Amino acid sequence: MEEINTYVQIVAATTPWLLPLFFGLFGACVGSFLNVVIYRMPRGLSVNEPRRSFCPQCKAPIPWYLNLPVLSYLMLRGRTACCGRRYTVRYCVVELVCALLFACIAWNFCADDILTQLLLCVWVAVMLACLCMDWEQMIVLPSLALIGTAAGLGVSLLSPWFSGEGEGVLDGLQSSAAGAIGGFLLFRLVAIAGKFFFGRKKQVYESAQEWLLRQAADGEDVELLIGAERLLWSDLFMENSNCFTLSAATLAGHEAEAGELVFTVDSLVLPDGTKVSLEEHDELRGSCRGYAARKEAMGSGDAWLALAIGALCGWQGVVFALVCGSFIGIAAALVARIGRGTPMPFGPALITAAFIWLFYGTELVSAYISWIESLVW
Repeated sequence: MEEINTYVQIVAATTPWLLPLFFGLFGACVGSFLNVVIYRMPRGLSVNEPRRSFCPQCKAPIPWYLNLPVLSYLMLRGRTACCGRRYTVRYCVVELVCALLFACIAWNFCADDILTQLLLCVWVAVMLACLCMDWEQMIVLPSLALIGTAAGLGVSLLSPWFSGEGEGVLDGLQSSAAGAIGGFLLFRLVAIAGKFFFGRKKQVYESAQEWLLRQAADGEDVELLIGAERLLWSDLFMENSNCFTLSAATLAGHEAEAGELVFTVDSLVLPDGTKVSLEEHDELRGSCRGYAARKEAMGSGDAWLALAIGALCGWQGVVFALVCGSFIGIAAALVARIGRGTPMPFGPALITAAFIWLFYGTELVSAYISWIESLVW
């Protein structure tokens, strides 16, 4: 391995563009696989079966020569060859971004051993997949976050200085573990505080309103219509622990006095304690005089992302990701004109801030220290 590292460093010194180019091409191929992961895993599909990629529209297999990273999208102009329908530009963007991030790893960390660089690529690839999943479906898979955490811990063993100030293996591992655990606990604390202060909503109507629970038009969500208000199930139950209550409510088909109807993610509890499975009904309807919602202000998936970020970037990186990610999220909401109360995933902003810290963290810390010293003196 030392001979390989020596050869890599010689190549980096003599032809500094060659290693980033190789990593970039490799990253584009990894990005193509990430698109498979992003599409299949949230839907409960295997990433290995079927082995060949298939059209998301008509499910026809895609031959290898039409599945080239970036090039296939450009040649086909964003349309499938089998049925001619458009498919999301995300496929091309993921491949390009993954290629760019891998090339940046080779350029910025060429002095490190090759295993450290490969583990950094694993971490970046996993976090990029988590970013896209959270952006598209507001889902963070703990299994992926744990892979990123393992990669971060591996980097701390090979390059102890990466997440800590010490140079010993134990110093790096302690800093990495502390960052991971501290990040997870910090985000769980923020989520609990957010739920207490911002996670409750109550509405009272002057007169009884008709309510209707049914499948949404997109076929992938459930909607609750109360008068002129429309509530999506994916928003009400971002976490399974969330609760939604209709007050002074009745359920059509059940002869009972008006009372509280308590909804969970998959069931309805009537005032007399009877439990109704939502999966067994195409729609439910009745009347109510108000509702109360109790939900998480920050999903638990963000804590899993903080675990992976802390394992690589240490506690400083977690704090930076939380603060900088908040500003990125606010800016994105303003640009997209997302109104207050509309659900918005925090994971993409959090991971973007972590990428910034990965490549510019040392410079940012140095600039901050210099600024503080200039104020003091």
